[in-house]
Amino acid sequence: MKFSKVISLLLFFCFSFCNAQELPKVKLNQFRNSYKQDYRNDTLFLKIENPLACPLRIKIFSDYLKSKNLIDDTLKVIAYENSFAEITIFAKNIDVEKLELNINQAFGDNDKIIKQNNLALPFPKGKTYHIMQSNKGSFSHDNDYSRYAVDFDMKTGDTITSADDGFVVGVIKDYEYGGNDRKWIPYANYITIYHPHSGLFMQYVHLKKDGSLVKVGDAVERNQPIGLSGMTGFASGEHLHFNVLIPEKGKTLKSVPFSFENDLSSQSLKKNMKVTNK
Repeated sequence: MKFSKVISLLLFFCFSFCNAQELPKVKLNQFRNSYKQDYRNDTLFLKIENPLACPLRIKIFSDYLKSKNLIDDTLKVIAYENSFAEITIFAKNIDVEKLELNINQAFGDNDKIIKQNNLALPFPKGKTYHIMQSNKGSFSHDNDYSRYAVDFDMKTGDTITSADDGFVVGVIKDYEYGGNDRKWIPYANYITIYHPHSGLFMQYVHLKKDGSLVKVGDAVERNQPIGLSGMTGFASGEHLHFNVLIPEKGKTLKSVPFSFENDLSSQSLKKNMKVTNK
């Protein structure tokens, strides 16, 4: 059998194996926090923990409370770093067993002033990688959440480093597979780091299984190794998806342009361009 045919067969089997993987049955959360409710003296007390080193925007809604005219609409509060959000609702004669709360949480504070600064490249000094997908790439950088992300063609197991000083506020590390299909989007391993001096959030996505070297609550320094690259989630190949985000009013986070050291703008990086961390 010719060498080229052997390679073709190997690629076919690898492709078939990846496509054969089933989606995980459980969607993981990047952080955990506690919630408590207490009803006494005709008053409902709600208390939501924020164990993170960043603000959390919290939305609470209940069809039952609205039907009783106890709330007009969604309740919105901010829980600041390492604190609690507390809500008190005066509510006579409610049936606690019928009380179901829909709680949504998003990183950041809309009112915080963003002060961008130049970032370190997210891989060690002396390493060189090519741009696999640039800003506004048609494959997956086509929405508000990922529009200005940059993909580096890092191989599985390559070291990822922090682009700036900050605090780890999210980690998912237990997924094992990925695929070239948007149905895999929720199943990527990644790290989210908050940078209080700038107000920026940064995400490092598609890590290998158990590829996080940090945990939620850790303080990290610029250029510190934080993870190992991989191909989990929605991916056409091994790479690091690096994204810089800010809070978006009424939504979660949105991707924004940024610059690396030496004034290397994310918007100047094009597909197949070589980037060296000197």
